[in-house]
Amino acid sequence: MWILLTFIALLLFLYWYTYPRLGEVLLNAYQQRALQQASLVRRRYAINGISLSVLETEGARDKSKPLLMLVHGFTGDNTVWLPLAALFKDEYHIVIPDLPGHGQTGFSSEWHYGIDDYANILNALIWRLGYQKATIVGNSMGGYISAWMARHRSTAVASSILLCPAGLPANKKSRLDTMLDKGQNPFFITRRRGYYRLLAMSMASGPYIPKVVKDVLADQHIQRVDEYQRVFADFVDTGYMNAEELAKTRVPTLIIWGGKDGLLDVSALDNWTSAMECDYEIFHDTGHMPMLEAPGRTYQRIQNFIQRQRMAQAA
Repeated sequence: MWILLTFIALLLFLYWYTYPRLGEVLLNAYQQRALQQASLVRRRYAINGISLSVLETEGARDKSKPLLMLVHGFTGDNTVWLPLAALFKDEYHIVIPDLPGHGQTGFSSEWHYGIDDYANILNALIWRLGYQKATIVGNSMGGYISAWMARHRSTAVASSILLCPAGLPANKKSRLDTMLDKGQNPFFITRRRGYYRLLAMSMASGPYIPKVVKDVLADQHIQRVDEYQRVFADFVDTGYMNAEELAKTRVPTLIIWGGKDGLLDVSALDNWTSAMECDYEIFHDTGHMPMLEAPGRTYQRIQNFIQRQRMAQAA
């Protein structure tokens, strides 16, 4: 009997020891392969006193290629852009920052996390890379940052592409709005199942993620909840964009929204199109992260938009 009990105990120990580490191995392997496919390497730049971690096109900068900057949303990091970056790699010099308070850039209580603070950092990063302008693609909070820069830092923005952007209210409540009304913030989780719910709200048709990898992502998120609370407070303090100011935007802008977005309801698109001149499209089968849920379609829509802008400028 004791041999059987010892064997069971050994199996339980091996399961406990290898389960989370197996997820880390799988996640790291996926990310390394995706980095290679997108020809990206990780670098750091000192920007406004912050050591900013970025993914950037490998090798020397080819200034004949325009700069493409991809900006993630709240609690995200730059790895969410890897599938889309792989499609753009031959046409652009790509830079994907981890915003302060996120990813490998990290967090400091001395930093500020308002939209204008983020915009100033990204504006400085563009100059630090030796460019005058960038095409900026932003998702969620990153979309808000891109829209803010298109209005207030327009000399640094060639085109602004907003994927399910924050920044203006929706006409219908999303699942996130309903939870916030009840005093529940799905980003501030303490258990793995809360992360599963957040993923379901974020993506309607996302890529398959093994449970062991989901648990690693959940644990990483939970460890940073206190930091996310501070970032969220600064983000919310920014408030919505002023519609009259937004109407003054002259940077070409494209908005793509997922019709099944559970975080920011697609009805917000009406307020964006009423406030400013822009091109737009709804992906009816995707949620809040079209760059992960439909990277090929997102790439084609962005490229078509940019090519039309170039043709118009050349005419």
